Order: sequence, then structure tokens, then C-alpha cells
Amino acid sequence: MLPDPYPVHPWTESCKGSVRIPGSKSLTNRALIIAALGDSKVRLNGALFSRDTRIMSTILQQLGFELTLNHEEEWIEINGRAGDIPNGSGSFHVGNAGTAARFLTAFVCLHPSGHFHFDGDEEMRARPMQGLIEALQNQGARFTFHGEENCFPFEVATSGLRGGTWEVDARASSQMLSALMMVAPLAREPVTIRCPNVRPAFVDMTAGIMRQWDAIIAGSPSEGFELRGSQCYSGPRSGMFEIEPDVTAASYFMMLPRVVGGSLKILGFRKNLLQGDSAFASILRDIGLEIEQLADGWRVTAGPLPHDRHRVYDFKYFSDTFLTLAAVAPLLPFKVTIAGIGHTRMQETDRIHAMANELSRVGAAVEEHETSLIIEPFSESSRPWQIPVTVETYKDHRVAMSFAILGCSPRYGGNSPWLRVADPACCGKTFPAFFSKLEELYRISHDKTS
Repeated sequence: MLPDPYPVHPWTESCKGSVRIPGSKSLTNRALIIAALGDSKVRLNGALFSRDTRIMSTILQQLGFELTLNHEEEWIEINGRAGDIPNGSGSFHVGNAGTAARFLTAFVCLHPSGHFHFDGDEEMRARPMQGLIEALQNQGARFTFHGEENCFPFEVATSGLRGGTWEVDARASSQMLSALMMVAPLAREPVTIRCPNVRPAFVDMTAGIMRQWDAIIAGSPSEGFELRGSQCYSGPRSGMFEIEPDVTAASYFMMLPRVVGGSLKILGFRKNLLQGDSAFASILRDIGLEIEQLADGWRVTAGPLPHDRHRVYDFKYFSDTFLTLAAVAPLLPFKVTIAGIGHTRMQETDRIHAMANELSRVGAAVEEHETSLIIEPFSESSRPWQIPVTVETYKDHRVAMSFAILGCSPRYGGNSPWLRVADPACCGKTFPAFFSKLEELYRISHDKTS
């Protein structure tokens, strides 16, 4: 069990070694939905085992699907039912898992005569669902809300999906569009989906994995999508589907050489990833990190730091990684503006406000704006009110992991932790072994005999 708060050891040596990143949460939960709708048994290799994916797996089992989960070997096997949902009723708790909440709400609406109750954590009750719910209501689903309208908790009575033209406002979360895309091939008639102003990265991922399961889908996030109705997903002929490692989870370790120096190998990544967050690599290169594509992953090496007066980065299309940069931005020798992140105020927490608060707590000068942050470099007088400083994490795994990398900086000299991370267990949402992997790299890097 992790100590709470968790003391982060500052590094007195440059990093070396390698780290293997767990599977992508986004891909694991998409693959679970599509495999359940498919026509065969499929094994998902490299699947992530975390709170969010366990919620998805558990609810699919409650709906009557046969799943075998092998945590040790990191695979999940699921028997597809070719669009049939065995159980027509149930009461489900989605925690604070946005993918489970949105994907499963659309998924159960395929049932021709179902009645389902959904609830979530307090944070999930405040997260956006309206665009998805309105699109499903237009298809005949009947929602009864037990709190605020268009929010959890609610009941939904289902009658299948007709098809036709679906309008969805997914500006608040592209997951709402992805949820509709994945169930659209099972509608009775062809489907046209119109989705103005959606952020495309995760939608492109959804379309990509659907095509790997032989779905007939044409279009793009900007133009909308055309899907043939009454389709059935066909599983891979091998019966195996490989889940990519999580690029966002990798971003913390990719940033580590910038903070402590040295070089690190990130295992498991190939070219042409489905994940749009791979675009974060361009920002890492811009702040002096060298990224080499190897046969079995990436090698990230600290190069010379650029010395500009001010740099502006737009994270609109890969915003999950903005926290990785924001937390370490005060260590850079120039002012950083992080823009295009207004929608992250409605994620696991208000991420803009959370990062501004905690950057101030560690002694950084930061300006919080509605859709951006401006972060100044640490000055000689920049210092927390007390050391060690405890960073609050707001039950948000990305806040925790981002500030843990900042804590690796030997900013104040010596071996004593100057930064502690509150509620480190919140990383169980996507990366349960994060702190153990960080400790392992610390030991390898500080071992004088290796």
C-alpha cells in the first residue's frame, strides 16, 4: 500500500534503463465494446487492468457477456454476441469512468426492450452527458433523471436504434460521439452522424479501431460520418487484438529525462499509432528532447535546452498531456503558455484550476485563464511556503503523475523529498503501477554497479 501522501525521491543521477507502459485505457474500453458487439471470441492482448477498465468489464458481465480476465498475462477474452445484449435490465455504477459512462449508455440502447439504471461517483454526476442523451432520445430512448437533467443518475428505457441522421453536440467530450459511432453499425438503417466542432484525435482513434473490425464507415470528424446499418463487427481472423501501450501514460516517463537528465527507453511503441496523443512528441522535441524510434519502442534522451523568451503550445487536440508539460514548465528557462484546454475544466476535475492551484503551491508563478495557463520559470526566490510541500490531486490521476515527475527534480539538493503527492492511489484509474515503476527506475539509475 502506498504511503499517503507519497514522498517523491529527488534524483541525484541521470535516468537510465527502460520502462514498459500498460495498455491504453481508451483503446481497451473501445475494444471491449466492439468485441462484445462482434461475432466471435476475441482475446485483447496488452489490455489495461485499472479501475476504469474493470468497471467496463464488470458491467459487460452484468449484462450477460462472457469475459475471462488474466491480469498476470494482461489479456481479456470476450465472447461477442453479434449485437445481442443478453440481459435486458440492470443497475450499474460507472464510477468516474467517462468512457464507461458514455459508451455503455449508448451500448444498452441497442436492446429492443431494455430498462437500465446508471449512476456514478459525485464527480461523474457533474460531467457532460447532454449531447449523447439528446441524440439517443431522438432515437427513441426514454430517460428518467433522478437528479439534474441530462446527468447521472438516470434510468433509460430502450427500444433499439432506428438509424437515419444523428446530430450530436460533442464539443464538451468527444467520447459522446465515439459512443454513437461504435453502436451505429448495429442500427436498423444506415446512419449519418453530424458532429460540428468536435476535437478529432479520439474520434479518429474510434474510427480506426472500428475499421480494424471491418465496420463500413466513411467520413471524418469535420465532415461527419456515414455508416451502413445492420452490420456485424468481425473479429480479427487470428482471434487476437493487440492493445497499444498508453501514450498519455508514457508522457510522464518521456518527460523524466528533461527533469533529471539522461536517457530512457519506452518499450512497446511502434509507428502509426491509433492514439492521437502521440502528437505530444512534437512538444517534447521542441523543449530539447530527442526521440528515436527503435524496433521495440522509443528512446528519449535529454538534449540541450532551448532558450526562448516565451513559447505557446496549443493542446486542443491532445489535451490529456497538457498536465505533463504544465507540471514541469517552471523548470524550463522560458515562459510557457498552454492554450486550447478550456474543455478540460469538465473532466475528472477542473484541470486548469487544479494545475494553477498546485503550481502556485510549489512556488511557481502562474496565471489561470478560462482556456489557458501561463507559467513562468522558477526564479531564485521561487519556493514553497514549506518543504516538503504536499500537492493535492483532486482524485485526478493525471495531476498525481504529472507532479510526481516534477518531484524528481533535484531542485533543492540532497536526497530528502521536497514534494509529496496526496492520494497516490488515484493513479489506479489508468496506471496502478505508476509509482512502483518510478521507484524501479530510480533504483536502476542510482545503482553504481549497473
